[in-house]
Amino acid sequence: MPDRVVVIYTNQLSAKARRYRQRYDDFFRAQGNRVVQLASTADRAVDHEQLLTLLSTAHECVAIGGDGTVNIAVNALLASQRSAAVSLTVIGVGTGNDFARDHGLQHWRWRLEQPVPNCRWEALGLVQTPQGSRYFVNHVGTGLSVDVMKLQPRWMKYQLGALSYFVALLRYLFGPRANRSRIPRQSSWDQGQFVALGRYLGGGFCVHPTADRTHASLRGIFIPELSRWQLFKALRCVLQGRLEQAEAIELQHAADGAHITIGAAGALLELDGDNYEQGPAQVTVVPQAIQVNYINQRRG
Repeated sequence: MPDRVVVIYTNQLSAKARRYRQRYDDFFRAQGNRVVQLASTADRAVDHEQLLTLLSTAHECVAIGGDGTVNIAVNALLASQRSAAVSLTVIGVGTGNDFARDHGLQHWRWRLEQPVPNCRWEALGLVQTPQGSRYFVNHVGTGLSVDVMKLQPRWMKYQLGALSYFVALLRYLFGPRANRSRIPRQSSWDQGQFVALGRYLGGGFCVHPTADRTHASLRGIFIPELSRWQLFKALRCVLQGRLEQAEAIELQHAADGAHITIGAAGALLELDGDNYEQGPAQVTVVPQAIQVNYINQRRG
């Protein structure tokens, strides 16, 4: 009987993910592993429960999909209480792929070419709301990011890929101001609030260039209500990797033991690009939460 069990969790809506799943199934079986496949459903709660069962005997979890797929796999892994025994492998074939990009995993074949991968402990972000708690791998946001998601229909994501984030952002920038969310903070209003764990969000926008997942800190990003021109200038700084030079944007930092608060009652949150609960939310960093397989190379 094989000693190792590999669970392959796949975004069933992605033709690429379904194709690559079989390649990885053949690869792991050829190495003498027992492989169990799980295709995603329309209900993330169902996926979570099925993953919990499968991870109880697993040694490696391979998530083939986008950041939403990774988020589901990670939350199931932490809930299984087997993060010390199960390592995570990510094959990024989603729209944004910010987790894979942050780890330099740009090609779907990388794990096939590395039979014995490098592995390290990494941090996660934790969101706690009045409704419950959930981990995230890249970011949590409210306001602007939720509004942009509404302007990024599924067909646009499949047709344009990561470019769909930029198109949706333009639709937000030049669309009616009345459609923008307003999030209260102290005595003023924000139109967007984010907390980033990794370097990227939104399909490659670099908002936390000094992020280090092994010695993690969170970056809070607060965008006040701005005119269209002011928002354009701030977003241009983001696109150019100069977020610190965007004078209108307030930045906060939190390391282990500290927290950042975002959101408000009635304001929807999104985690790693998927809608979650309503705020307010207290966001903290959880050090050494998961074991991640990666390529030992300098990230650019």
